Amino acid sequence: MPRKPYNIEHYLKQDDNQAGYGDNNSDQSAAQYNQARSPFGVKEILGFVRPGDMVLDAGCGTGQHARYLAEVASKVVGIDTDSARIAIAKEHCQDLDNASFEVGSVTKLPFEDGSFDLVLLAQVLHHLGGEDVHSASLTEQCEQAIGEAKRVLKPSGRLVIVTTSREQRRKAYWHFNLFPESAWERLDSVWSLTEGLWFTSLMEKMGFTMTGNVTPAESHWIEAQDEQMVRLSLDPGWRSTDVAFALLTPAEMSQFVAQVEAVLGDGSAKELINGAIAGRASHGEATVYAYDLKSDL
Repeated sequence: MPRKPYNIEHYLKQDDNQAGYGDNNSDQSAAQYNQARSPFGVKEILGFVRPGDMVLDAGCGTGQHARYLAEVASKVVGIDTDSARIAIAKEHCQDLDNASFEVGSVTKLPFEDGSFDLVLLAQVLHHLGGEDVHSASLTEQCEQAIGEAKRVLKPSGRLVIVTTSREQRRKAYWHFNLFPESAWERLDSVWSLTEGLWFTSLMEKMGFTMTGNVTPAESHWIEAQDEQMVRLSLDPGWRSTDVAFALLTPAEMSQFVAQVEAVLGDGSAKELINGAIAGRASHGEATVYAYDLKSDL
């Protein structure tokens, strides 16, 4: 079932007071996420999936990866805490007899031990803290998620994690360049979760060994090369598709909006997008990591 692209012209014609823009309705947010975002790193992820695998897409969102996983796997199960996104995933994959979806949390998976050959966590770990970005809470939930992935994996199972590095955020995401400096320490405490000794030690403790990593060249966003994407960031609905905006204070959000209006006013939006395209070419937007679970643990 092909997905419709995010309609820029439709957005540009909307009045800010119309329904569907700027509210916090879960259905609206899920729909806008599904329209604005692309399934990222499909080819690279499928490189770690074997024919006949039982696959858990943990934090599946609107099921964008599940359709492709189902082409190789014998069974794909997707879970997400957002019931609206699960509803879209079910509709998106309703023609598949080997894909199913349910509401659930990656920190408390509703499955028996040893149920899956592969678990996918695609851009999930940095969401675990929600609006609570205190590192202790976030790291604790990350450890729970990795522990749950281990529990539901069969002996010698595989874990695939898609995550964005600090350098990728700074080079390949145009909107991060418009965030005030005061927000960066907060952002790094969330997105840098998988970088450094803490995460390496966690994976070793859990019995995971990295077997490969690859950085896709594409973008998460459908209009990633279009300067009109800058204008879309004035829409709170579009901003709801990126958890980074939830980490900004009201004052920082106001500064961001002012920066967007400034680059739209002085004609530098195209330059901003071109910089992000160059950053994506050199650093990528995210990296796909594959781990094997040691069979003797």
